[in-house]
Amino acid sequence: MPRKKKSLLPKTSWKRIPQKAGKQAITRESKIVKMRRLLRFTAISLGTGSTVLGLSLLGYYFINTPKTPATNTTAASFVHLEIQTDGVLPAPWIEFRMALEENLGLMQIDMSGVKAILETYPQIKAASVERKFPKTLCVRVQERFPVFRMKVKEASGESVVLLVDEEGFVFKNIRYPDRLINRLPYLAGVDLHRTVDGYVPIQGVACLAELFHVARTNFPDLAREWRVVYADQLIMAKSFTKGYIRVRSRGVKEILFSPKNFEKQLEKLQYILDSHGGPSVSYITRVNLSLLDQPTVEFANNFHPDTYH
Repeated sequence: MPRKKKSLLPKTSWKRIPQKAGKQAITRESKIVKMRRLLRFTAISLGTGSTVLGLSLLGYYFINTPKTPATNTTAASFVHLEIQTDGVLPAPWIEFRMALEENLGLMQIDMSGVKAILETYPQIKAASVERKFPKTLCVRVQERFPVFRMKVKEASGESVVLLVDEEGFVFKNIRYPDRLINRLPYLAGVDLHRTVDGYVPIQGVACLAELFHVARTNFPDLAREWRVVYADQLIMAKSFTKGYIRVRSRGVKEILFSPKNFEKQLEKLQYILDSHGGPSVSYITRVNLSLLDQPTVEFANNFHPDTYH
């Protein structure tokens, strides 16, 4: 049997294949990719952490912050003023005296303070201040209405005209027109006492004011002639039922009234004056109505009283 010929090709083995030892070479592109992945991971981590921290702080704020009324948000806007008065003071004058700071919210306004400021002015009898949501402040002013005027001397020696309301409250005029003030009779025969803020109210003026009110309402022609109302002979007792009230008119120097039954006395006065020429008759110097049932009349030059029943 013939021998097999030996192969001339060299024998090979995997062991003889050269193996690369150590780390593979890192290319520039792979470095950039890794860096981008690292930056992306870092950004995501920071964003997630910030979101968690923000939500945590927000939750803490809502849990620990005291709850406020829903109206505060609206009230923080500019306040609209609604001012009303029953007298002569204009709204801009009242608003200026309120001295409100600019851009105050409705809930920030000290209403009792505003009320107190307005009531420091003697002509203002009372003021009310209230909120009207969403952004309106309502101010209502009640003024004193004068029924008499007085001429007094200040400490400087200057003469000033003061006003007196039906309660005897004395105050300086603010904005009442001259045409109204000039129609008021002067009040005389009373003591006026000063205080730190003004004057002590005059007792007994309510009785005098009632007489003038009845005359002005029912006998306007008579009341229009009155110049001075005296209270010096009216006994200032609590009942005001004694003494008499003196009135000086344009034509008659002195008219005496009893402090009661004014309607009846004024009817008799009108009858007497109409019988002698009207309210401005100049030759009647005195009419005494205080005796009610027996009024007497005195004439100029010749004193001869007439009696009217």
